[in-house]
Amino acid sequence: MRVDPGRPGPLTLRLARLLDGAWTAGSRVRRAVRGWATVHRFAVRGGRVVFDPDGVYTYETIELGANVDLGYRPVLMAARSRIRIGDNVMFGPEVTIRGGNHRVDRVGVPMIAVRKQPGDEQHDRGVTIGDDVWVGTRAIILQGVTVGRGAVIGAGAVVTRSVPPYAIVAGNPARVIRLRWPVETIAEHERALYPPSQRLDDEELAALVEFPAPVARPASVTNRLTANLQDR
Repeated sequence: MRVDPGRPGPLTLRLARLLDGAWTAGSRVRRAVRGWATVHRFAVRGGRVVFDPDGVYTYETIELGANVDLGYRPVLMAARSRIRIGDNVMFGPEVTIRGGNHRVDRVGVPMIAVRKQPGDEQHDRGVTIGDDVWVGTRAIILQGVTVGRGAVIGAGAVVTRSVPPYAIVAGNPARVIRLRWPVETIAEHERALYPPSQRLDDEELAALVEFPAPVARPASVTNRLTANLQDR
């Protein structure tokens, strides 16, 4: 229902503000209480996890790393599979992640009546999101997808296949637009953030060469920009 507030008088305006303040305060308390009551239900949870208690979660099948923000009103559902989210991950509003699927190939049975049978595990694949990933507003990530470390999922993207590390993807179905940096810069970024045992290896870095990448700035330009920033 839409509301046309018109031009309320001073008393009406004051009362509206008081009621709105009381409503907002009550909503914050309710959300905080719900958050405290449900946060322990996640299967795994690292430190500094921020989540909207009004989102939709199959808590017991969701594993969260450290320093994770699930954004506003997400839908994270995986009845039999797992949703695994790494460290330093952030979501925009209303992201949907759907582990598992429903069979549509059974003849003579309404889809709603199809029950899982032995060997149906291929219809219940999970979702894995690596470290340092940004998932944009209202993106949808479907079963069986692995989102590589450092990737960016564009707003509204429908991700049906796995995403390479440090790739920017967008569209429906989502496709790789480009890498965040040239491969040499990705390797530098990896060295800055991760110990040797956790970095992408040479083979994994070489596999990224096939994707478009921004042109690296000449060293002279990069040094000049760095010097200018340091002088400020």
